[in-house]
Formats: sequence, C-alpha cells, structure tokens
Amino acid sequence: MPNFEDDGLNRALRKLINEATDDHLLSVFLHFAEGRVAEGIYSELHDHHAVVEAELEHANKLRGGLDTPTSDGCAQAHHQLREVLKAELADAKAAMDEAAGIWHTLRRSSGVDLRARFGPGADTTESGLERAGWLRQQLAAADQRVENALDEHCEELHRLALLEAEYRAFTETSDSISADDFDAMTPVEFEEATAALVHRDGLTLVRRNGGARDLGADVIAVAPDGRKIVIQCKYRSPGGRPVGSPVIQTLNGTARPVHAADIVIALTNRSFTEPARELAAAQNIHLLFGRRLRRWATWGMPLLEVLGEDRQDSDKSDAA
Repeated sequence: MPNFEDDGLNRALRKLINEATDDHLLSVFLHFAEGRVAEGIYSELHDHHAVVEAELEHANKLRGGLDTPTSDGCAQAHHQLREVLKAELADAKAAMDEAAGIWHTLRRSSGVDLRARFGPGADTTESGLERAGWLRQQLAAADQRVENALDEHCEELHRLALLEAEYRAFTETSDSISADDFDAMTPVEFEEATAALVHRDGLTLVRRNGGARDLGADVIAVAPDGRKIVIQCKYRSPGGRPVGSPVIQTLNGTARPVHAADIVIALTNRSFTEPARELAAAQNIHLLFGRRLRRWATWGMPLLEVLGEDRQDSDKSDAA
C-alpha cells in the first residue's frame, strides 16, 4: 500500500482496504481492466484516424497535368481517392469520438459500488465496452478499404501513364494533326482533315466536305452503333475572330430536323464566343476546339471519347 505524508489519508485508505471484500476487490480490478481495454481500443482507432488523415493530406497535394491527354483522367483519379479518404476519415473520427465517450463513461462510474455490475445476471452492455469492441472489429475492414482505395489509385495512374506514352507516340505519326498544321490549312483542307480524322476513328463517312448548299453539315458520318454525326467546320485564320452564335443557330436549325443527326458538332481551329457556347450548351451541340481538338487531332483520342459520347455505345450493348 502506498504511504502518504498525510497520516489521515493513510488511515482512511487502510480502513477502506480492510473493509473491502473479495467481491469489492474483484469488481474494482475488473473495472480497471475495462478501462484499460477501452483505452487500448481508443488508441487503435486514433492511430487509424491518423493514418487516414495523413493519406488524405498527401492526396490533397496531387495535381493533374495542365495540358496532357490524360490530365483529366489523373484529376478524376485524384478526386475519387480524396472522396474515399474523406468518407473514411469522417467514419474514423466518429468511431474515435464514440470510443472516447465510452471510456469517459467508465471513468465516471469509478466512484460507485461496482459489485452489482459484475455479479450474476449483470448487464454486460451497461458499460458500453461491447460497443467499443464492435468498433475495433470494424477497424480491419476500414483499413482494407483504405488500402484498396490506394491500390486502385496506383493502378489507375499506372494505366494512365501507359496510355500517355501511347498518345505521345501517336504525335510522331502522320495521323497526328497539330494546331499549327490546322492554321496552315485552307478552309477546304480543314474540312478534308476533319473527314480524315473521322475516318481514322473507324466511323463511316457519308459526306467528306460541304459547300454552298450543305445546310450546316460539312462532314457527316455514322458511328458503329448507327448514330449519325453531323459536323460543321469553321476555319479561322491565325488571329481570326471567334465563331459566333449565328453559326450555332444555323447548325441547330438543320442538323437534327434536316440531317436527322444524333450527335451535332461545331468545330473550329480558333474558339467560340460566349453566346455561342451558351447556345450550344442549351441545344446539346458539342463544341470542338482548343484542348478538346488537340485531344482528338493531335493526341489521337477517339472522337466519341473526347465528346463523352462513347458511354452510350456500352449502354446500348448492355441493354441489348
């Protein structure tokens, strides 16, 4: 027994010990053991929380390339990892807080007669320790989810790195058309180059170039799944003005009503005005220029993939 400087304290302590029965001592020991177990569970949850927090901090520093064919894919992979880690961090924080609450409940009960809690027929759920044990059981699954998310992220980045190498190799081939190549063309050559790119993607050409009576359709093609694609090409000399909304109005008035288009595209080697962009978005007309044009023409990414229309192919095949 400890010996305190205060004799009164020593006497009071001896009195309590002398009066304690075996049931008293056993219940105190068991209660102390509960506290140690609860403390250990909290510590494990705290460590898990710290690991997830560190991984999220690392993930928040990840950035995609500014202008590469796979930068969007990298950004999406980073975003998906961050979302998983955010959810896991919130769950880890809730579990840690709950375990801390269970420990504090046990601590507050230290000053009462504990024999009833450990006697025959006692309610084992009263202390909350069983719930703390369940929280610890979830740790293995939580650790596995985090590990899976990290592994999937690494695998996706590896896949994108291989794809990036393929795209960069494509730029060295004659099928790759750069922005400078487009700028050096005539309007007719611009339409012919567009038709060549459409053919490169395995789409069936119906019209290679337009004319005075093309009714807004310079290039017409059919996708393997039967969807009809209508493209209006608007060439601009280097430094030329952006394409305005009248072009989109004309295309919108003919592409679907006249040409029965499923996919409508306005293409330029320059850019579009803001009113043109707003009208195109409202009428479900794809604008192909700038970075999207580079992804298709320079990097060799399939047109339907660039437009986000490739998903419809898989949807239709699944439905069939």
